[in-house]
Amino acid sequence: MTTRNTSPQGGSTDWPLIALLYVLGLLAAGHFAKAALTLEALAARYPDAGATLPFAVSMTSVAGILFGATAGLVVARFGARRVLTGAILAGVALACLQAMLPTFGLFLGLRLLEGFAHLAIVVAAPTLMAARCALAHRGAVMGLWGTFFGVGFALFSLVETAFGTGLYWVHAGLLAVVGAALVPLLPRGVGRGASVAEGWLARHMAIYTSAARVAPALMFFWHTLMFMSLITFLPGVLGPWSAPVLPLVALVGTFWAGAATRAVSPHRLAIGAFAAGALLMVLFLLLPGARMVIAVPMLLAFGAVPGAAFAAAPLLNPDPADTARANGAIAQVGNIGTALTIPAYTLALGAGLGGMVALTVGLSLAGMLVVALVFSRVSRAAEAG
Repeated sequence: MTTRNTSPQGGSTDWPLIALLYVLGLLAAGHFAKAALTLEALAARYPDAGATLPFAVSMTSVAGILFGATAGLVVARFGARRVLTGAILAGVALACLQAMLPTFGLFLGLRLLEGFAHLAIVVAAPTLMAARCALAHRGAVMGLWGTFFGVGFALFSLVETAFGTGLYWVHAGLLAVVGAALVPLLPRGVGRGASVAEGWLARHMAIYTSAARVAPALMFFWHTLMFMSLITFLPGVLGPWSAPVLPLVALVGTFWAGAATRAVSPHRLAIGAFAAGALLMVLFLLLPGARMVIAVPMLLAFGAVPGAAFAAAPLLNPDPADTARANGAIAQVGNIGTALTIPAYTLALGAGLGGMVALTVGLSLAGMLVVALVFSRVSRAAEAG
């Protein structure tokens, strides 16, 4: 089956569309950020929530964990334009309902539904961005997309300072404005090209038995198992002033990595980033007087991994329908990693900083091994083809 509008006319890059899609990505980060940043206010609003309060944040991950891979196939069936339009409309409505702070049970239900809007954006938007840019710009554009979560989180933290729980209304309004500007520019047909007649299990098998489709996701997974915890817990060692600095440092690494994939293969870049990050984490433990100096290149290294992963998705899967599948897998395993990281690091910190370092080094080594193995399968498949 053929795919329509898979590349921009004349090999040029549609920068206005890419810019608006990136802004939409920042608002997708807001799906998580607004709840994480207002947990204290939510605790005051829902005093009986108790230990279930953190689910106000993690509930949004459920959709990605269960249906991340399916989302890529839905994009392949309906096209990125329809999926994004639906996600924007649903996102505005759900954000408005959450802003009214209903009962906690209903609030959690709305957060769960919002996870589907989030998932649709993070699968369809990068698919469109890759399809509508020139090949020479693709690595840099995917590296830019890889920064959306950190940049969005940082921006929403500034908004929360000014508006408190009014952040939910701000999020709804921004989604409406950006959606009104973006939807008329969305090309038709991009990302379409595959039937979804098979069942849920078969859909997952089609992705996870393809080394090319799953490789970027497996690269990204090990990053998500570490990243949110590192930027959450390292300021406790370095000082609270470092909290807004560390994510921005990591974003520099992400963007640089996307551009660097023009000269270095994504898997080699990711393996090198994991190795450098692990070594620097050990030095972070052993050299307490130099921790801030070490933390900067360490976060640069770990931040390079998502840039490499997002660049690898269209590189290994040039058909936009396959890119959508690969991005769906990235979303799925990324949500699993995001859901697991804080509990895992909380347990590790029971052994102090050494426990945190040991876990980070172990995850980095595992990431290096898995990336090497899966990309060896990609190479063998390419040679066989």
